[in-house]
Amino acid sequence: MQKLKFVTCSGANEFTDIKEMVALTEVYPVIEWGIQVSGKKCSFGSARYQWLCDLQKHLEEEGKLLNLALHINQDWVEGFTTGKIPQELEDLLEMRDVVDEPLFQRLQLNFKLGRDKTPDIDLLEARLNKYGKECRFIFSYNPENKDLIHQIYREGSRDFDVLYDSSHGEGLLSQSWEEPAFYDESILQGYSGGISPENVEDVLSQIAEVVPKGRVFYIDAEGNLKGEDGHISLEKCAAYVKKTLAWEGKNEAQE
Repeated sequence: MQKLKFVTCSGANEFTDIKEMVALTEVYPVIEWGIQVSGKKCSFGSARYQWLCDLQKHLEEEGKLLNLALHINQDWVEGFTTGKIPQELEDLLEMRDVVDEPLFQRLQLNFKLGRDKTPDIDLLEARLNKYGKECRFIFSYNPENKDLIHQIYREGSRDFDVLYDSSHGEGLLSQSWEEPAFYDESILQGYSGGISPENVEDVLSQIAEVVPKGRVFYIDAEGNLKGEDGHISLEKCAAYVKKTLAWEGKNEAQE
């Protein structure tokens, strides 16, 4: 059977209660929290930057671990892939957890070829070599980006995962799900786009038709996890993860 490595809840931010995040992860350890960052949202002095510092401090004081991913956007991803890494981002990448590993185990680089500057392949590979020793990168795999991702793979890097989202983060439900582009099982491959607590079981059944049996994959939701205030709802996250695990249990029972 296929196995889920992460059930990613994206969109945690300064409006998310840190203690409740930790409590929910203790119930569902498969949760990964995706946190959106950019110069506009996470510069020095911003509420999000302070919240991330508070998150690191709380986890250290309580001796807790979370699966955390930084989703790097806009000017910050441009700096990371074409020039200088902003100091705020460098500081975040240097944060450590209670077992002295990077606080953020995965770094999602949300560049969109055709809309952003084309990454400098040599610089990007140098950054992969530097940071990939301790954490994984995530690349959005789509028609615009796929040639660059395969080039990185051909040149020897295995320190990355891929995420299939044909809607470019717009939260539109995919009409079809792609077969994994890499047979190499060291490349974790994930799916996003319009996934919700209400449809996740159906979506997983559709994904299972294209993911080979025995493979590990992950899913990522954001827009449909928001509450009426426009921010992530931990209640919706709980429903999303609970239904995901229910599907996995049914799938396992059928084997």
